[in-house]
Amino acid sequence: MKYDRSKFRELIKSLTAQELDESLDSFPSVRNQFTDGQQKYLRDRIILDYFERHQEDFLNFLKAIQECNSEAYNNYVNNLNGSDNKNILPLSGLKVENSDSQLIEELTDIFSQQDDLFWQCVKQVYQDFLWQLNEPDLEFESDNLREHLLLQLEDWTEKTIILEFIPRLLAYLSNKDSNQYLEIVRILQKIVKKHIDIYPVMTMDAFKEALRNFKQEYKKSSNINYLIIEIKDSQSHPNLFQISGWLAKNNIPDYLKPLNNQQLRVETEEKRTQEQYYKKENIEEIVKSFITQITESEEIQELIIEFFLPSSLFGWEVDKWKFDSSNKICLGIVHEVRIRSLDRMKPMYKLYKNRWENKWRYLKRCVSPLPQFLNSDINCNVNTLIGQLQDNKIIGLKLTSALKSNHEEIASALYYSGTPIALWFRSEPPEGDCKTELDNLLQHDLLQLSMQVRQQRSQPERHISLIWDDPNRLIPTYQLK
Repeated sequence: MKYDRSKFRELIKSLTAQELDESLDSFPSVRNQFTDGQQKYLRDRIILDYFERHQEDFLNFLKAIQECNSEAYNNYVNNLNGSDNKNILPLSGLKVENSDSQLIEELTDIFSQQDDLFWQCVKQVYQDFLWQLNEPDLEFESDNLREHLLLQLEDWTEKTIILEFIPRLLAYLSNKDSNQYLEIVRILQKIVKKHIDIYPVMTMDAFKEALRNFKQEYKKSSNINYLIIEIKDSQSHPNLFQISGWLAKNNIPDYLKPLNNQQLRVETEEKRTQEQYYKKENIEEIVKSFITQITESEEIQELIIEFFLPSSLFGWEVDKWKFDSSNKICLGIVHEVRIRSLDRMKPMYKLYKNRWENKWRYLKRCVSPLPQFLNSDINCNVNTLIGQLQDNKIIGLKLTSALKSNHEEIASALYYSGTPIALWFRSEPPEGDCKTELDNLLQHDLLQLSMQVRQQRSQPERHISLIWDDPNRLIPTYQLK
């Protein structure tokens, strides 16, 4: 009977702390490696590693488990033999084999020699890979990434590692800097070829195809840039505003390059103030100057503009601001334009940060977005709306009638419920109704919603506002910690 480390791990996890403790009575060499306060996954790994190295003790350990919890043991053996096999084999029939430990050892040896920059790359690949498997790991902390990842690799099949994880890692490293990681790319490719030759169920053609696909994926994402704009209104100076801008790159986490503003500020009576205030028409010109700065200094293939606005300015039609001197081309037609919540950065909303992040995680693996959007009317009581949006599976709000006012109440419902997305028409569409038109937008991949809205804005009288609040990309002055 083939030994499977991942299934052995499941057996250990199925035991209570007392059952596991009793099963280890005859194995002080394992217990002596435990320390006070040690995390459970580290203890599990000690057990797995010990019995992998000491296969002569493995059958005795299984026998001890069988005596403590026969049901867990029977499930383990049935899983090894296939779900259709109802006959429990005796312990003497259990043959210990290890098919993938050599691959794990080789990867562990290679990875342990790399620097922190390499592990930053691995972190991104690891998270992307888990989303690909629809198995996001929301528990691990970045400080323990090395040990956590190597432990996680042991749960994956050799085929998964070679045809899915390694090609993704190689694609990311090649896209990041092909020269810097040339040596480790070469070593990993050599390891892949060696193991593919051993297990003919995998082919080099399949590996190369996976590598090509992931390279295209990372090349596309690396070309996305964000113009992040913060606009604040003034409590003491009506119709005057402050503005700041940054350039963010999708492939460089935490990269925010401040942009210069050459517009003359409006003088106020407060001569000593350090704040710079501008009229609305100046704000539009500053946004255009930000775009010019970016396109003249950077090789930009795709630029997404995100406006951080207070809820009092949610009614601004920023996507309709004119992009060129002809006043014929709107900003929201040339670029994807999203509204972000500046109020969400206030200290009072930190209590709801976890809800916000959890819903965003759920959003990223949402296959069918339409059922996860709440239909609501603008006349709905705000407390009722908050209660409806607090459902963990509701990740978005769409309004069934045009929203021309009451933006603060809608914003409040989004903040308290942690809901990251909202859609509404600012005026009734010329064809159909608001609900039908928005439902049509939500028939596609949710991560493409911003692009779908941009396409709709190119049609006459499709004045759509999109709230798209990614908690992982914030402005530097309001980082929630």
